[in-house]
Amino acid sequence: MVSKIFADIYTLEKSEPTSIFKSNFGEKKEWKVFPADLVHLNQLLDYLSSQEFINVLQANFGISKEIKLYADKSYDGGGYVISPPGSYLSYHADFNFSSKAEKYRVLNVLLYMNENYENHQGGQLHLLDPESKTVETIINPEANTLLAFFTDDVSFHGVSRNRPGFFRRSFNLYYYADQPISPNQGADPHRTIWLDADIHTH
Repeated sequence: MVSKIFADIYTLEKSEPTSIFKSNFGEKKEWKVFPADLVHLNQLLDYLSSQEFINVLQANFGISKEIKLYADKSYDGGGYVISPPGSYLSYHADFNFSSKAEKYRVLNVLLYMNENYENHQGGQLHLLDPESKTVETIINPEANTLLAFFTDDVSFHGVSRNRPGFFRRSFNLYYYADQPISPNQGADPHRTIWLDADIHTH
């Protein structure tokens, strides 16, 4: 099954991306529409937006079943993403409210798709301790690694620079609720919070 998903992904990559997001951190390609003939890829995405998977998220994060979570199938700000060599992300906490969905963004899910990844290639996710703002955990973007974490005002994270020749591949998926669910998430909508413009993850 995994090999068939990768085959679909490599077919997808031959098509034009839905968007190209340009920033100071690099120029990443984003696919948000997935042709129906990519059957295995669509089965994966259907599962990740299913109530079955949402139930798994709620159980793991201790979120009451009375709170309804919504998967964003428009993939606003995400989807299947390729970040090129040289790209990185400074430490930040994500925006907390989508005016498009009119809901609070409460969970991030990253599914990495980098086959044969090696540490020297970079592109590692850094999760910071909310108080000290020091690196608490480093996640390698290895294929089939799935990471989920709260989107709140103290979930600071960043990505180390992709080394020459390495294109970081991932599904970036977001889940929403009608109200904040983390005690560290403010109710007032805000944009991305950057820790310090001079901090880079190298």
